[in-house]
Amino acid sequence: ILKPAFAVDGEPDFESGEPLDGFEYLRRVRWEANQIPKVKVAKIDLSAARKEQTPYMPEIPDIPKCSPDLCASKEWEDSFITYFSETRLAFLELDSSDGPSVSGAVKNSCKPGISFEPQIDPTLTMIRKMDAVSRAATLRNYIDMIQSFDTLSRNDCLWLFALCVTVELPLDAETCASLRSMLRKCSTILATKSEMDDEVVMLNILVAISGVYFGQYQK
Repeated sequence: ILKPAFAVDGEPDFESGEPLDGFEYLRRVRWEANQIPKVKVAKIDLSAARKEQTPYMPEIPDIPKCSPDLCASKEWEDSFITYFSETRLAFLELDSSDGPSVSGAVKNSCKPGISFEPQIDPTLTMIRKMDAVSRAATLRNYIDMIQSFDTLSRNDCLWLFALCVTVELPLDAETCASLRSMLRKCSTILATKSEMDDEVVMLNILVAISGVYFGQYQK
């Protein structure tokens, strides 16, 4: 369709020495270009390349498995996810209502995740004082905090449950990663348990929330 730029005719005369004009130079350039194959296959020794490659992805171990006697059943899991979904819907309807929050205060969007007091139980008033960004940030901060724990208290589980109820969808990548960390932490603690107790029940709840409801458990 388009005419080639600097079109020239004839064959190059290599025996005449250096090109005497621009046309002769272009003839030689065209001739050299025609000698190059349209497809060139490079032969690469992949085994040598792999030995020199710097590892850039950490090897993340599988999520620990707990004793079958302590794992939640599929029936319980389904029933709980239904309850959890209804709880989230009820909070969303309350939080998006036209009336003021329970405390009558303006939602706090300053310093997310810093103003909450984990040593006390979460309340509806406290949660509704936060905006969506603050709730997500507080959830991420709390999950970061429990990574060094060997056990989770009832208060820890209450905060995690309440913040998971109120975090908005769709989740951002950072919050997804935090929920994945919560799943791994709860599963790790659960794997150390040998008998049923209140912590096992709470851990199963958090595993169901992070793994099943928020889709971080890859079966």
